[in-house]
Amino acid sequence: MMSKTKNVVALGLSLAFAGMATGCFKHSFTAGTGGNVNGEAAYSKWHSHWLFGIIGETDVNLKEICPSGNATIKDEHTFVNGLIGALIGVVWHPTTVEVYCGEGQAARIELSPEQMRAIAALPEARDFARSISARKAAELEDALRTHQSATKNMASSGVSSRF
Repeated sequence: MMSKTKNVVALGLSLAFAGMATGCFKHSFTAGTGGNVNGEAAYSKWHSHWLFGIIGETDVNLKEICPSGNATIKDEHTFVNGLIGALIGVVWHPTTVEVYCGEGQAARIELSPEQMRAIAALPEARDFARSISARKAAELEDALRTHQSATKNMASSGVSSRF
């Protein structure tokens, strides 16, 4: 009778350990406005993690995968990933990384310093900066004052320069 009880306890503990070793987790990260997670993933690969998952392997280049900059990244430890990690032990644990792209397009614009100063001096730009961050708005105001002061000093000394 005692041997049967020990076997049941051993089986229960083994199943509990197997369940814990193959536990699942999921991390989601959003870039820009995010991606459509209901659609097909633009990127889906296993990533290797070594020594209990402490050391990772690969970075994901979002600029290549989602040129718009809008994406949702999911890093998931699935049941299959956990089962493989439990069988192999401490050496290797894979996770499944999926990237879902959002809509939109990336734009590249190049402005000269004069064009940037003209935009920064607009009341709408200053209001926008204040709506985003009081600290950044103060930095913008300081930069504009510094530029105006430098321009005045150069004009009064007769130096002409494109700042």
